[in-house]
Amino acid sequence: MSRQVKASQRDLFKKITEEQEYDDYLVTERDADGSSIMSSLSFLTLRAKGKKDMKLFAKSAAWSERTRLSNGSFCPYSVELYFYETLWKKYEKLEEMCSVPQEHRFRKPKLYGSSFEYLDETLVIEDLVAKGYEDSDRQKSADFEYMSTGIALIAQFHALSLAYSQYAPDAFKKTSEYLTMNESKLEMWLASVSPKMLANAFSSAEKHREKLENYFETPKRFHQILMGYYYYRRRNSNVLVHGDFKPSNLMHRRRNGKLELAVVDFQLVHDANAVVDLMYFIYTATDESFRRVHYRELLDLYYEQLKASLFRLRVDPEQVYPENTYRSHVAECAMLGLAIGVGLLPMVLVDKDEIPAFNEDADMDDIAVAGNALFRERFNGILNNYVEWGLL
Repeated sequence: MSRQVKASQRDLFKKITEEQEYDDYLVTERDADGSSIMSSLSFLTLRAKGKKDMKLFAKSAAWSERTRLSNGSFCPYSVELYFYETLWKKYEKLEEMCSVPQEHRFRKPKLYGSSFEYLDETLVIEDLVAKGYEDSDRQKSADFEYMSTGIALIAQFHALSLAYSQYAPDAFKKTSEYLTMNESKLEMWLASVSPKMLANAFSSAEKHREKLENYFETPKRFHQILMGYYYYRRRNSNVLVHGDFKPSNLMHRRRNGKLELAVVDFQLVHDANAVVDLMYFIYTATDESFRRVHYRELLDLYYEQLKASLFRLRVDPEQVYPENTYRSHVAECAMLGLAIGVGLLPMVLVDKDEIPAFNEDADMDDIAVAGNALFRERFNGILNNYVEWGLL
């Protein structure tokens, strides 16, 4: 269905239409499916007589001013705009300079235009559906082909920031500082929301509830571990993480029999430890039985893919992110998967009709939704894994 277009968006859409040499455009709203709680999503079709329609995709700000003020980190729209308008241009130059083969370049939609109007921030990118991509099913456990392809993407993304830090250290430092979350605000938000997240988790736990309650004896312990997801910095790590690498932020297609994935959301890119993206992807995309067989294999695969990506960028992995450093980070982040299961998995798997709307009446604490039946199944699977591995 069509939707009302705000003035700043109308100007942006008109500008893009003229730049692409089309006559007019049509905006149709995309049905909410849980892929984004931060943006209003819509399709933009450029039209002209005698020309094939051009399919684009618009992401517009959804958070009210009140929601932004209560957010414990930073404005997601300014982050994504910065990523597309500034950081990605640096990454593209790196790939070009190093002649990285196309099949090994990081896949994301092309940017066609943007607006920085406060409360109406908008990005217009290519519509990957028109390129043959499909949305991933965020409630379906992934198979090994999907996970290995996704991990290769994570490794490519991290390698670009590591290479950028080597080729342009001063510029990278400024970028890293811009994309660093406010730790004190984040601490305050997590302290506020932790009790609700823990209560949801305790009520969902089955045979290992007592172990879970004993481990998270106080909410403070939980939110300190969850800080690892948002703010797990290590001096000289020089990694910018995606911050929200999960199936609903990936699209897939198959070409010549090979699975291809593309990333469609960069609203939480920030300076952190590389392992947080890896853990988040594994624990939001897979179930208990998959992890029992493939968890350690995926950890090994990530570093192999990272090394390959760095070599293509003409950077020595042992100089920028040695394997022993990576292994120590994995050990230090051992409990991060459990914290992700407690605090973030309920929202990742939320049923479509239970997705909170971040309008004027919303609060950031609304992100702590009660888990559905699928969450309870997946979460108890995480508990089973942790008990089997002797970590809980």
